[in-house]
Amino acid sequence: MIADVRLRPSLPIAAAVALAALAWIALPGLASRVVASRLAAEGAADRAAYARGASPWAWHLARADDVVASRVFGDGSLRAGPEGLMIVAHGDRPLQVGLPIAREVDLTGLDCLQLDMSGPATARYALLVRQALAGPLLRAPFAPGSPVRLTALPWVDETGRPHAAPTRAAMIRLELDLHPGDAVRLSGASLVPSHALAETSGLRIPGSLSAEALLRWRDRQHAIRPLATFGDTPPSATFPDLGWPVAAGYGVLLLAGASRFRRAATARARDAALVVFGPLWLIAGMRLSPHPSAVDVAVFGAGVAYAAFLAWRRVVPAWRWWGDWRMAGWPLLAIPVAVGLVAVAGHTPVWPSPGRMGLYLAWALFQQWLLLVVAGGILAQTLPRPLAVLLTALVFALLHLPNGLLMQLCFVAELGWAWWFVQRRTLLPVALAHSAAALVLQAGLAGGILRSLEVSARYLQ
Repeated sequence: MIADVRLRPSLPIAAAVALAALAWIALPGLASRVVASRLAAEGAADRAAYARGASPWAWHLARADDVVASRVFGDGSLRAGPEGLMIVAHGDRPLQVGLPIAREVDLTGLDCLQLDMSGPATARYALLVRQALAGPLLRAPFAPGSPVRLTALPWVDETGRPHAAPTRAAMIRLELDLHPGDAVRLSGASLVPSHALAETSGLRIPGSLSAEALLRWRDRQHAIRPLATFGDTPPSATFPDLGWPVAAGYGVLLLAGASRFRRAATARARDAALVVFGPLWLIAGMRLSPHPSAVDVAVFGAGVAYAAFLAWRRVVPAWRWWGDWRMAGWPLLAIPVAVGLVAVAGHTPVWPSPGRMGLYLAWALFQQWLLLVVAGGILAQTLPRPLAVLLTALVFALLHLPNGLLMQLCFVAELGWAWWFVQRRTLLPVALAHSAAALVLQAGLAGGILRSLEVSARYLQ
């Protein structure tokens, strides 16, 4: 009996260690499945676009950041209006507006340019194309109208000599030759086929590759054939947008949790889940893009607001920004570990700007407050501490989906940070370690074995 009693306190630790090992092994597989499912969904959407005579290369131009560099090249200005972008000339030299391209375009298949544009009758327009970013610039004038048949345009090279129509495009710009004070409205553009494209099924997605390898495979296939699609989902398949229904249901649960507030253990576990659901929906749901929708912002903000409500109601265990620094070296060990990873497998560091560094620190403070102070603190009151630490680290890893290697690094780091935090309840050393380690990885590992520090839909770009 005495032996049994002595062993019991170690059981949660042993279980947590075993589960942590399994989670660390499973995280890359989860990331791979998420990427593969996303490629299949995007492939089905691309084939559906081709079937209706459209394409993924379509631009809705409503804000300045919808065009390259968020500005006009030349002596002109760009402003957003209710009917699209207004481009105003201030001088008499031609202006240029770039259309952002995530990958090369096959202009033999998508050989027509549709423009939702209007301007003065005296304006002259031209299309500028580079078939490779380092390749020569090709130019062709065109008359406003839809669509513009690219193969029928009189293309010339940089010396003015006639040139064959481009077959690919890595850069596309519109050139606008206006009189000073003239304005052109531009609200949309798209590259479309002049004939039906027979894209009924996509390439088989390899099932044994990591998330990083899958994206490298996708990029190689697109380099060979830009119009390639992936997966075998039928083009007619529809994918309902569950954003607003989920947001509404989430809001109801948050209101119920706030109005029927109580401190029972089950209620605290529920509160921790509600806090992390909003951020997980945004990131793990692959909904984080350069232009988050209103529902994305609403769900994320609701989770953060509920965390603030719990802190205000003093459900969150007491904590402090800083305290006894004699033990602060433990979370800061993540920094030399990151430096070691860069030394072994990294490249020459390319450091971000000071502003970016400050942003990293602020973001680290916010993430660790949400996870360690609020969600993790509540879980530590409800579950055995080893399991609370494990769940906190797992959520931190999931907030970096589908970046498989980064998920593993974050999982291991948060295990240590969360264990230290439940003992010390001091946030700033963890946030400093988090931000500094991220900066080191960004500077010396991203672009190599670590594809990037991006997460969610941004990781696929």
